[in-house]
Amino acid sequence: MAFNSIHFALFFLITYTLYIVLDHKRQNYLLLIASFIFYCLWDWRFLSIILASTIVNYYFGGVLAGSSDEKKRKLFLVISICFNLSLLGFFKYFNFFIGGLSNLLAAIGLHSAPPTLNIILPLGISFYTFQIMSYTIDIYRKQLEPAEKLSDFALFVAFFPQIISGPIERARNMLPQITNKRDITSEKLHEGSWLFFWGLFKKIVIADNLAAMIAGVFEPPVIVPGKLSLVAMYLFTFQVYADFSGYSDMARGLGKLMGFNIMINFRTPFFSVNPYDLWQRWHISLTTWIKEYVFYPLALAKFSGKQLSASLVVLITWALFGFWHGPQPKFIAWGVYHALIIIAYSRSRPYINLVKPKNKIASIAWACLQTLIVFNLFAIGLLFFACPSITGAAAVLRNVIFNSFIKVPGLSGMLITAAIFILPLLAIEYFQFKENNEFVVFKMNPALRAIIYVALFYLFIFYGDFGVKNYYYFQF
Repeated sequence: MAFNSIHFALFFLITYTLYIVLDHKRQNYLLLIASFIFYCLWDWRFLSIILASTIVNYYFGGVLAGSSDEKKRKLFLVISICFNLSLLGFFKYFNFFIGGLSNLLAAIGLHSAPPTLNIILPLGISFYTFQIMSYTIDIYRKQLEPAEKLSDFALFVAFFPQIISGPIERARNMLPQITNKRDITSEKLHEGSWLFFWGLFKKIVIADNLAAMIAGVFEPPVIVPGKLSLVAMYLFTFQVYADFSGYSDMARGLGKLMGFNIMINFRTPFFSVNPYDLWQRWHISLTTWIKEYVFYPLALAKFSGKQLSASLVVLITWALFGFWHGPQPKFIAWGVYHALIIIAYSRSRPYINLVKPKNKIASIAWACLQTLIVFNLFAIGLLFFACPSITGAAAVLRNVIFNSFIKVPGLSGMLITAAIFILPLLAIEYFQFKENNEFVVFKMNPALRAIIYVALFYLFIFYGDFGVKNYYYFQF
């Protein structure tokens, strides 16, 4: 039941109608039941996994908070982490590890026929597992008090706007909003409505249309002209962004309509001027999770009395970041690729900072050049997602470099069509970036705001793909 479906519209309309007439306690019970129904409508078989994770981690949260013995607390934390990673590992990485073990045995002369399972990946497990783990880790660190009621913790885990594909929330942000009375103000209604519409626009007007335009371009063997591969690489970048940020916007919009403030997940990433800036703007809920629960512990840990070098910590963190996306070498390669970019930038930053344009025009040109470089590096990295393998991504890149001088009939029309979808996104995000305000549209001149609304509505009606396509990140 995707957000862009009529079924979800009916589901939310019924839920919301009941929600606004109930008191706070009953609102929470309603949301919990609605969240379980929402997930069951995807696949009821995997609700038991969510329930098991919820009950086990609720128990460990209470034990961690109630124990003063540091050794026992650490043991309980390790057990809870192992439990969560075991569930995730079984459904997402079982065949990967079994295959790796078989290859290792073969390398030492022991040949075996390893068992493989036709395992279906439970929807959203990568997201809600990380969300749950942050809960027990924060309690262990004494940064959070455990939830008093199991139903409140269950709602934190299963909250339907963001269980499938994030944002990956923290309990310290969401639990107080669950346990305390929520106010549905006119401001939240206004902001929530805009976020939901803007997210839906990104999905059905931008992402789905761009996906249709580049369908099959990256499938092997790569036989399309290099210039078309280059255009497709850029369009895929905008497609993934519009699709994923669109989902996040809609999730946040639904939350605001019910009085919740869900964390922002994307903040105009294509206006980033360096790799550090980019990863503070793209998939923020995951990048901050990785930084807080993987990067910092690795950086502070000592192995044989010594800390790992900063570059090695970056490399390991990003390899794990890539591995989170799936048990395929191409995702690990994506992580290593970005790690190398960040390491290279960190070492060259002192020299880059020496470049200080003396006038405004030169300063703008320098910032635009930096933004263009960051965007292109990011788009190249997304080839690991667009193509079925590392060799496929390499083939597309070679095609772009060596075969981009062949004229492609109809390419101009394709670019014009793509511009119709992409330019509204860039225009609005430019103002959001410039004013550092995602709701900058509300503060515009009424006439300009009316023009924007009419233009977006026109594009929505005439170009919207209402065929209910799944979201790209559901596969992770």
